Amino acid sequence: MPNTDSTNPYVALREAKIARNEARLAQLGLLKRPSLNSKSHVVPPNRRAKRRSVDQETQEPVRRSRRISQQQAHPGNEDTCVPSETSQPRREHVRNTNDSVTKSEDDSLVSLLFAPGGNASIEISTSSSTSVRSVDIDVDALILGKNGVLGRIMEKSGKEYVINKAFDLSASSRDKQRLAGARLSFNKYCGIQEWHNAIFLWVNLGYNDSAVVNDFLDNGKRITWFGGSRMHDETAVVHKLLQYGSEATSSKSKIVLWCRKYMIHSKSFTPYVCLGRLSYHSHVPRSHPLSFVWNLVDAEALRTHPEMDVKEQYQSLILM
Repeated sequence: MPNTDSTNPYVALREAKIARNEARLAQLGLLKRPSLNSKSHVVPPNRRAKRRSVDQETQEPVRRSRRISQQQAHPGNEDTCVPSETSQPRREHVRNTNDSVTKSEDDSLVSLLFAPGGNASIEISTSSSTSVRSVDIDVDALILGKNGVLGRIMEKSGKEYVINKAFDLSASSRDKQRLAGARLSFNKYCGIQEWHNAIFLWVNLGYNDSAVVNDFLDNGKRITWFGGSRMHDETAVVHKLLQYGSEATSSKSKIVLWCRKYMIHSKSFTPYVCLGRLSYHSHVPRSHPLSFVWNLVDAEALRTHPEMDVKEQYQSLILM
């Protein structure tokens, strides 16, 4: 038979301790502890909000602008939003489009404003219709024409000057009319530049810190060239290179070679020199970077050029 509360020693001990504690509390003058069986009444907190004073209701809004914090407030403007200094519109930087073509090459996409006299201005362009790739040029006129550039060193450094010069000398009349006063865009960090019907290859010579080094072979009749890091066998421009190179003959080609020398003492490059047209010799498929060897179509014309400056320029490049 189970123990009742009166006979359970645990319950008896518990009640004795409760009685002792209550007696001690009464002796100290403290309130008597409520009985466990009684329900305590919880008084809900007073939720009535304090009434705002009349002064608080008519108080003017706090001014946050340090610039106008000393100005006197005008009656009736409490609901007017006063702009702070940080809310003023941010002034955007405006690119200067009147820089000379001799400006240092610090943008990957530059554009040229062609004007009489061959002057140019640099500006970012987003229109594909003004891209160099939309322009047709006469390669033979550029290389061998009355003002041909074969073996000539450009008057100014940088690819933009070469693009400007090529446009002035050999662009089709249709494109010159279409782009009169317009800006041509091109990527100056790429080692290859597409035109609509031709390709320029850019080569740096004497810069041995590069991952790849371009060399002349067979006494200047051939040259090595390496594609960019993103170029592979299926790249569209590689297909175009192979097509143009294979179609080239001993007197015709759509690929033009531009070289420049790295000057160790000044740690800078010389202006570009045009070494004429190229034809395909060989390449290494699936190599990275893609490795090509090109024939210099105009090697003999450079070697036997009637102007001594041109011959010496050519010899100085192939012997580097």
